[in-house]
Amino acid sequence: MNLRLLLVLLTVLSYVAIGVTWFLTNPSEEVEEAEPPYFYTVAPDDLRNIEITTGNEKASWSLREDERQRRWYFDDLNDIPADPYRWGGITQLLGGPRTKRVLGASDNAESRYGLDNPSTTISVTLRDQSQIKLALGGLTPDGINHYARLERLEGSELVLVDASWGGVLERLVYDPPLPEWYYSLSGNVREVILFTNNEVLRAYGFDREEELWYICNVPLETDPCTGTQLADSDALNEEIEHFGNPIIDGAIALRLDDDDEYIPFGTTIDSPYIAIRVENKNASNVTEVTRLTMTIGDKTEDGESRYAVANETSDVIAVDLQWADRVLDLFFGKLLVADE
Repeated sequence: MNLRLLLVLLTVLSYVAIGVTWFLTNPSEEVEEAEPPYFYTVAPDDLRNIEITTGNEKASWSLREDERQRRWYFDDLNDIPADPYRWGGITQLLGGPRTKRVLGASDNAESRYGLDNPSTTISVTLRDQSQIKLALGGLTPDGINHYARLERLEGSELVLVDASWGGVLERLVYDPPLPEWYYSLSGNVREVILFTNNEVLRAYGFDREEELWYICNVPLETDPCTGTQLADSDALNEEIEHFGNPIIDGAIALRLDDDDEYIPFGTTIDSPYIAIRVENKNASNVTEVTRLTMTIGDKTEDGESRYAVANETSDVIAVDLQWADRVLDLFFGKLLVADE
């Protein structure tokens, strides 16, 4: 082999060896993308008030604490707490939505991102009474994110926030997390049963063919119950409408665990108990049956309300005295018999 060619090959091989050695001793580093920053972060326990405005609707809640429990209450309702199942996770959700990316400021940012007329504004008040305000603008073209603006002492920032995050909070306004006992009647009532001393006192059943109410035979034999004596349908419908629009004066005791805890309120198993059967057709044209119930107890200490337990919950509430006494007339007043 030509000596000159041999020297060239040896030189090339030496450079290759140096390169391989450097690569093995200096492996390439993987570049990890940084997690998107949080819009803001606060401990859920530090939240004291939440106010959400969307469209022309607004709702707000404040935290109440005592020795037994901490619970969020509607600000615009009288002693009405948020339903614990619907409310669960809301404070964690408000603790800090993760942004998708920080937007650069620009002269026309407000109008460009729909923040000159926000679709939703959220204000949270913290333990130290400081506030954080957040405004949601329009959706991004792909519909995945909201343009958003954060306002706090340090200034304001423009970011992208997941649209589903805003959707959950908007629903709190349009579909408030009311407790199950804060009911309103919706549907066709087909049966009214009145219990006292844990036994059926009287009952009314609706005949679908005749579209008339009958006084049911006691003891009850069918579901819904039936009878042969015609009831005063007009009078009974008025009482059903009355029951379907309760006047609730607020919560008294929440999440009672033991039957004995209901005794001071007179809302025991032997107390007057009304159960009405409600039927609704769902989207598949199938009839769904639900019941509205209430146990009516003693008068409150101020004499303006009665204690009650509605819809089999574990909360004792107060209902307006006159409203409750009218319901009790269904038990102990005259039987609603049709005129001969």
